[in-house]
Amino acid sequence: MATAVYRRYVALGDSLTEGLGDDRFEQDRIFAGWADRFAVLLNEDAMAAGEDFLYANLAVRSRNSSEILSEQVHEALQLEPDLVTIMAGANDLWRPRKSWDLVRAQFTEAVRLLKEAGITVVLANCINPVHHWSFRGGALRANELTKLIEEVASEQNVLVVDVYRSPTLRRLRVWSADCVHFGARGHAHVANKAAKLLGLPYRIETPVLQPRLKDSMTLLEHVSWIATHVTPFVGRRLRGIAAGDGINPKRPVMSRVHDHPWTVRRSKSSPLVHSPFPPASILAE
Repeated sequence: MATAVYRRYVALGDSLTEGLGDDRFEQDRIFAGWADRFAVLLNEDAMAAGEDFLYANLAVRSRNSSEILSEQVHEALQLEPDLVTIMAGANDLWRPRKSWDLVRAQFTEAVRLLKEAGITVVLANCINPVHHWSFRGGALRANELTKLIEEVASEQNVLVVDVYRSPTLRRLRVWSADCVHFGARGHAHVANKAAKLLGLPYRIETPVLQPRLKDSMTLLEHVSWIATHVTPFVGRRLRGIAAGDGINPKRPVMSRVHDHPWTVRRSKSSPLVHSPFPPASILAE
């Protein structure tokens, strides 16, 4: 069991935290993404301590760091959580005019407000966009943003989920077909990193069978990727439309997470503690 038992968790962020890219997102947005999996692990820990657990997810696709660190933070405070995670900034990587001084100030203020309310805050640093060659132009800004977030975390004495340095997340196979969002394997990986960071003894099992089992694209696959995913994105940008326009948070209020679809095990090869479906082939990462 973790040192602290958390009973009210709120996740803040953009599409990565909302759960886009997960293999079940289109069918069930409520149980999709790394934060939902992390909530399940927190729930296991709370149940082991005889406590009830509730979870909200305010993340919405396309949201930039300014929106997450202001609007979502204030919404989170109204829910009175004891734990908040913030994964913000991926949508700022390709906006060269974005002021890092402003982002730093916003991160600092957001963490300050949450901590003053007695809330444990966990930040995630920035993804390192090197898994696909076409994104590598954002690598320098990702490094700058990661350094910024880690400096704020050090100053504010909060923990950081390190997605930037993860070797697993540098492999294309753990990303979804759009190459922009974590696939099921990537979401599980991040959830387990967060659980380990907080000292939880539980992990989400990572399935072997996923649509993408390799770390490169053929020319034909690359052309298909551009037509299916890149062209619509560029079209939206030219029209001034964001994918998150008109989208509401999927879990705007605190709710239970008992009926989830994942298999949970204790860490370090401990016996399974919860398996809602018959065991499938798994690959620990």
